[in-house]
Amino acid sequence: MPKMIIIECSDEEADRMVEQLKNMVAEYEYHPYHGPGKLYEFGTLRIDQPKQEVTIDGTAVDLTRREFELLGLLAEHLNRALPAAFLHNAVWTHPDSEHGEEEVAAYIAALREKLKLDQPGSPCRIVDEDTERGPGYRFTCSAG
Repeated sequence: MPKMIIIECSDEEADRMVEQLKNMVAEYEYHPYHGPGKLYEFGTLRIDQPKQEVTIDGTAVDLTRREFELLGLLAEHLNRALPAAFLHNAVWTHPDSEHGEEEVAAYIAALREKLKLDQPGSPCRIVDEDTERGPGYRFTCSAG
């Protein structure tokens, strides 16, 4: 039998709770299970999650923990647009919803630079996307 919960709260609290529920649903839809990690190879780009290592042409690329987690999440959902809010909630331990999109954008910019994703001949790109839940990103690769 279906259950109903009634909560008395302010409009602000209700909006916050609805947003949290949406994030929980998005988390389930996009990322139902985090396994021990995979190995992704896209042309010369290699993402080794078990070793927490990224290489291009065999040369290690120095990434921060958050950059690595963002890249792994994008690679795991190759060719799918992921909302910045989802990426922020999945990677940041204590997400700040007020500045989340800006933080994700800064880390995406750093990934593009470190991985040379904007250079001609790069097999992969991180594409800006508009999603139902606002701005987002899609990781695409022509090789792999």
